[in-house]
Amino acid sequence: MDLPVFALHQVVFPGSPVTLRVFEPRYRELLDDVAAGGRFVIAAIRQGREVAGPAEVFRVGVTVEGPVPEVLPDGTLLLQLDADERVTLVERIAEDPYPSWCVEPYPDEGGAGTDDVEVTVQALRDYLVAIGEDHVRPAIPTDPVAASNVLAAAAPGLPVVRQELLETAAAGDRLARASAIFRREAAIVRATGAGVASAELGISPN
Repeated sequence: MDLPVFALHQVVFPGSPVTLRVFEPRYRELLDDVAAGGRFVIAAIRQGREVAGPAEVFRVGVTVEGPVPEVLPDGTLLLQLDADERVTLVERIAEDPYPSWCVEPYPDEGGAGTDDVEVTVQALRDYLVAIGEDHVRPAIPTDPVAASNVLAAAAPGLPVVRQELLETAAAGDRLARASAIFRREAAIVRATGAGVASAELGISPN
């Protein structure tokens, strides 16, 4: 299937909330075309600019449904979205007026159980203690696949590292990688007092 692609300097995981502030004409046209309830893809930028320029995106992203945007006083559009499913970007269909790709589903291969989730949750808790945020109590789904995405979204790291988590085929492997990241970052913080800040989904200007 062919879907429009919205490029961000941000890796978004299935189930994650994301807020977009849209002012570029190309993306305003994208929203007009998909209308309320229409789907498009959010993909992280591998190289290039998020605003007013071309960008090369990673080949795995997530789908979202376009709600009716809120029009802000300055005329920009504000959207509150929840990411849905992973897709693979197979072939670029168009670049003008906005990027469009032929995409295919990228289903999760599973391979995770409640024990795997508990191990990763404990690694997250240890990391939060290390950075002085042990008061934070993230809500973790009971479904292992959904939990793997929530925990991966909480993992600190540069976009390329977070993209590797998104592209990890199986939930069990994703949980193992996220656990390793939490343990490594906690060790760095304890040793040096500094680490990579955890990712937070805020407002992305586009």
